[in-house]
Amino acid sequence: MGIKPLGGRTLKVLSKKDIQMVDETAMEILKDPGLKVQHEEALNIFQQAGADVDFKKQMVQIPRWLVEKALNSAPRFITVCGRELKYDLKSYNGVHFSGGHGATFIMDIETGKRRPAVKKDLENNVLIHDALENSHMIYPEIYPQDVPEKSLDRHISQALLSNTLKPVIATAYDGAGARDLIQMGIAIAGSREALKARPMFTCSFGMISPFVFEPARIDCLMEMCRSNIPFQIYTIPGAGTSAPVTLAGTLALSVAELLSGLVLTQLVNPGAPVRLMGYAGSSDMRSGDFTFASPETALMASALAQMLQGYGVPHAVHGSTTRSNALDAQVGYETGMLNLFSALSGTDIVIEATSSALENTETSYPEQAIIGNEICSFINRLLKGIEVNQETLALDVIRQVGAGGEFLSHPHTMKHFKGEQWDATLGTRIRREAWEQEGSKDIQAKAKDRLKQILATHRPKPLEPDVQRKIQEIVENADG
Repeated sequence: MGIKPLGGRTLKVLSKKDIQMVDETAMEILKDPGLKVQHEEALNIFQQAGADVDFKKQMVQIPRWLVEKALNSAPRFITVCGRELKYDLKSYNGVHFSGGHGATFIMDIETGKRRPAVKKDLENNVLIHDALENSHMIYPEIYPQDVPEKSLDRHISQALLSNTLKPVIATAYDGAGARDLIQMGIAIAGSREALKARPMFTCSFGMISPFVFEPARIDCLMEMCRSNIPFQIYTIPGAGTSAPVTLAGTLALSVAELLSGLVLTQLVNPGAPVRLMGYAGSSDMRSGDFTFASPETALMASALAQMLQGYGVPHAVHGSTTRSNALDAQVGYETGMLNLFSALSGTDIVIEATSSALENTETSYPEQAIIGNEICSFINRLLKGIEVNQETLALDVIRQVGAGGEFLSHPHTMKHFKGEQWDATLGTRIRREAWEQEGSKDIQAKAKDRLKQILATHRPKPLEPDVQRKIQEIVENADG
């Protein structure tokens, strides 16, 4: 279960008037210019539903009433299940954290050298997140470079589904990939009906900003929604390149893109469970390079969470992705502040919060996942806030101790200190002399020790051998 921020009081960066203006602008964007849909069937679906469609230009203009119909149709709550009930992730059940996605290189923990990532690295990464208490949903954090590109999505999904008991963000790049993924889920669940009852994965559809729906991704969306498997719509606009440089403009564009995707899911299958996710970033005006690691990203993430809460839809927003090229102080301040800001927004999931990736997600530094887990633990204590009641105000205790007394030995202290005071597992809280006697290890060294311990000892319950064979057959068939 996640934690509700500060007794339900969340950080709000938009006023009521701001929310209204962003909403009205997003609705105007959906009408003009609308969106480009590179898919004949989807164009027909939009037209039959009442949208204005230009088949020659592949453009769709969506009226407000169609958005409102989709919002009324989409479930307010979704659950992505773990292979064990205790890991089920439910929307609107407090703030949860996830890892990240997309690293194609890894910093080898034995050699300290940067090299292309392989499938075993992804499997190890999944094991690490399975062991971390603050990784609630597991993303494909590493894209292995030693498997065929045409079946990369199947290899990623196999690695995720086989190495954790937690919910995962599986991968499918087109309709065939989605069908194979669903077959993997059926093999694990035992039947199509059992998979629908307890889906242990979700899958994502990303559009190209501004407003382009690619055909292969639409095929994936249709397969997943028609199978009633939880689905995620995401958008990654860059302020100043693929979106307006102004944060309000990028926010309005993000909202419009996400709502257009929601409309399509509900036209394909009314009631299909969907989560909307935003990864808005900023662009360096000197180079045009995109980055997530900026204060603007945090502001847009929090504002988007506020907008999506107003629409009443399950959602997730970006937390931390560091731009640093080394595991240094920059990683610490970027991941700490960005994750905290997003968590205080009260979103369902803070994405990338326990990610191991540096270099704008390009390279995985395995120790960083361990450090990110500790940062999220710190944030959880902040989210809990201060509990105020007669017991915690401790008036009787203060009177008993009196002027000049001490509270250390009082039973009240023994009763409450563990619940009141957060303690570090990686960070140092001892004097220098004791720290030196213990080997003078910094946080990276301690994280590496923990990492090696997890890889040596952590063994989540494996899939049954016949299930493993079925999944392997799916992957091999995709390999061709």
